[in-house]
Amino acid sequence: MILCSSSVQSTLPFEEAMATIDGAGFRDVDLLAINTWCHINPKDLAADYGGALARVESALKKHNLAMRAMNVGFTHQLHDRRPESVRQNLLECEAVCMMMNYFGASVAALQPLQKDPARERMAALDDCIASLREYYECAGRRGIKLGLELHANSPFEDRFAMDYLFEKIPDAGVVYDPSHFTCQGMGLRESEFIIRNCVHAHLRDSGAGAMQTPLGAGDVDFEWIADKLAEYGYKGHISIEYLDNPDYDAIGEAIKMREVIENNVKFSRF
Repeated sequence: MILCSSSVQSTLPFEEAMATIDGAGFRDVDLLAINTWCHINPKDLAADYGGALARVESALKKHNLAMRAMNVGFTHQLHDRRPESVRQNLLECEAVCMMMNYFGASVAALQPLQKDPARERMAALDDCIASLREYYECAGRRGIKLGLELHANSPFEDRFAMDYLFEKIPDAGVVYDPSHFTCQGMGLRESEFIIRNCVHAHLRDSGAGAMQTPLGAGDVDFEWIADKLAEYGYKGHISIEYLDNPDYDAIGEAIKMREVIENNVKFSRF
C-alpha cells in the first residue's frame, strides 16, 4: 500500500495538511508524531489522550483519509536513561500505540533523534539500545511493528551502529530509508544489509549531500529497491516521505513518486 507522509506539509497545521493530502488524491497517510515538530505531539497525546485522538479523528474523517503508519519521536533522547525520562518516553510510546490500535495502523518508524557528543560512543549506544528494548516491548504488546530509522546525524547513522544493534537485538525492526545512506555519500547498495530486518519503508529521491532531491535529480535506483525488498520478502507499506521545503513543491514530488510506484510492476508486489 502506498502511503503519503504528512511531512509533505510539515509547515501547515494538521487539519490543513490533511486537506492538502486529500486534494492530491492520497487516501492513506503516515502521520508525523515527533515532539516539537509536527503534526501530533506524543507528549500531548500522553497528557490528553481523548482530546488529541478526537482532533486527529475529526481531520481524518473530514478528508476521507486512513492513518496506516506513524513516524514518531519522543520527548527525551534515546540515550537519556534518567528515570523520569524513561517514564515519560514510555508513557508517550504507550499513547502512540493506543492511537494506532484505534485507527488500525500496524507499523511505526522511530526517530533516533540526536547524538550525545559529550558521551563515549559505545556507552551512549548501550543506553540507546536499553531504551529501544523497552520501546520494542511496549509496541509488541499492542501488536505494533516498530522500526528504528537509520538517520543521518543520529546515534544510528552508520553501518557500525546498526551492526552493533543487530548484535545486541538480532530481530530489531528497522525502517528502510535509503536517503540517509545516499546523503552521506554511501552507495545505495550499501543499504541492503538492513532490508532483512525491514518492517517499513520510506522512499524519496536523494543524493550525496542532499537528504532529498526532486524526483530524478538524485541517485536512488527505485527498481533496485523494489527487487531487493521482494528478495527479502518485504510485505509492508511504501511511505512517500518528501519534506516540505521552500525550494520545490514537496506534495508535487510525492505525486510524481506515487506515479513511479504505481506504474512499476515490481512495486505491485507490496
